Amino acid sequence: MQVLTRLKAKIRRHHIAHIGIFLLALVLWPILGELDLFEAFHEYSRAHEEWELDELAVLALLLTFALLFSVIVQGRHLRAMEREREELRQQAKTSARHDPLTGALNRRAFLDSIEQMLTAYGSEKDVRHVAFLGLDKFRNINDLYGYRSGDAVLIEVAERLKAEVGAGGIVARMAGDEFAVAYDPMITQGRAERVAQRLVHEIGKPVWVNQNTEIRVGVSVGLVTLQPEDTVTEFMRCAAKAMQMAKEHARGRFAWYDAELDRQSMDREQLASDLRKAIAKDNVVPWFQPIVEIDQNRVNGVEVLARWEHPERGFVPPGVFIEIAEDIGQIGPLGLSVLRQACVQAKDWPVPLTLSFNVSGMQFKDPALVPSIRLLLESTGFPAKRLIIEITENSVIDDFTVAREKLEELKAMGVAVALDDFGTGYSSLACLQNLPFDRLKIDRSFVTGISEQPQSQKIVSGIIGLAQGLQLEVTAEGIETLEDLSYVTYLDCTRGQGFLYDQAIPGEQVIANLDDKWRDLPTAPQTISHFAGKT
Repeated sequence: MQVLTRLKAKIRRHHIAHIGIFLLALVLWPILGELDLFEAFHEYSRAHEEWELDELAVLALLLTFALLFSVIVQGRHLRAMEREREELRQQAKTSARHDPLTGALNRRAFLDSIEQMLTAYGSEKDVRHVAFLGLDKFRNINDLYGYRSGDAVLIEVAERLKAEVGAGGIVARMAGDEFAVAYDPMITQGRAERVAQRLVHEIGKPVWVNQNTEIRVGVSVGLVTLQPEDTVTEFMRCAAKAMQMAKEHARGRFAWYDAELDRQSMDREQLASDLRKAIAKDNVVPWFQPIVEIDQNRVNGVEVLARWEHPERGFVPPGVFIEIAEDIGQIGPLGLSVLRQACVQAKDWPVPLTLSFNVSGMQFKDPALVPSIRLLLESTGFPAKRLIIEITENSVIDDFTVAREKLEELKAMGVAVALDDFGTGYSSLACLQNLPFDRLKIDRSFVTGISEQPQSQKIVSGIIGLAQGLQLEVTAEGIETLEDLSYVTYLDCTRGQGFLYDQAIPGEQVIANLDDKWRDLPTAPQTISHFAGKT
């Protein structure tokens, strides 16, 4: 642009100089005529013939004609330069607003168009529906066929978009494999959906990059309606969110922007940010639920359960923040933080209760898990023999060899390992056969209300019999009524856990409960004969 500006200034100076020369000639001509300068010159040259002034005058006349000719040629040259300058300006303008590969508008030009639409928004006739399109798994095309083939696909996609949208719409390539379409203002919401469906269909057709190579690419389309109160930034965020919603539901489809889902998503993102800070500050804390030795009717252990009290939201359900922690890659730091706090609190309790701690599948796959637990026990001074690591079937089913190595490392440290939620997976027996568990926990879904569920009675009876044959301790979760307790007692289950005994409590209440509430635990009211013949 600076070159064009300098060129334009140069042309302007040439024009001014030439105009000045001709104006000066026009002014001098009548003045010289009044002074009879030409007659005086003629007489003077005759008087001084030896000076050859007439020949010099002829030379001056010829030079004048030459100058005039030069001016004409220079003028034409300047006009050519002016046309060239205009062409360069148009090319620069086009390059600044269009994608060089596809010829579609670029991101900047599209944003300018959106801003103009928002400024012009005045009636229902100004309503514009916009589609954001993302090609599905486009990176695979570049990896498999090369970037030239990828470019050919992008060019073809842009042409198909232009053909479907028509002259009244706007097609832009936003970045990489993402495109945007602003529909004609006359298109209704229903028609916008039909066009989106056609776009999915048309772009899904094969692209021939050469005679032998056929490439198929899918597309996900997010639809959003331009609102008069929108800003360009907010609109772009909503449009991108709409495309993300389309991809999350199922690729190769379209989805309208959903403000409520977006609000929930933003709320979740804020909660994730708050959770990171809470983990770093150890604000996610351990609570403890008692595990009872049934035949002795005494508490001999507790399960460590994570609890988070948000400063503004109050207690956040574990099912919510644990899932978020897994999604943002914080489940490892979360688990270690809670376990460390639990070990510090439990180390000096007057009764050496065991700590049962559930390790998530994602955390179990971390190669640093066992070394981290070893370092944690060393730093807190908590005895390894009092720690029970609980593993779900989903954590180990992918690779028994790797899982066995980790479990054996834990056992070598003195840590016991338990198979949690036994009976809910599809390979629970394979886990027991291949892995060195010390105990198992029967899932609460089989225990709660067991006295009224014949199928659960048979399943629990079989599990306990299996565990006894393998010399494994069994914990029944979900004991909520005396009838539940009576039945698992009848089946000789060794340990029990559930709301009948107590809910999870903060660590500072454990010592008080050991001296009070947990000393007078409920006992099974039914005799063995009451259940005879039920299993």
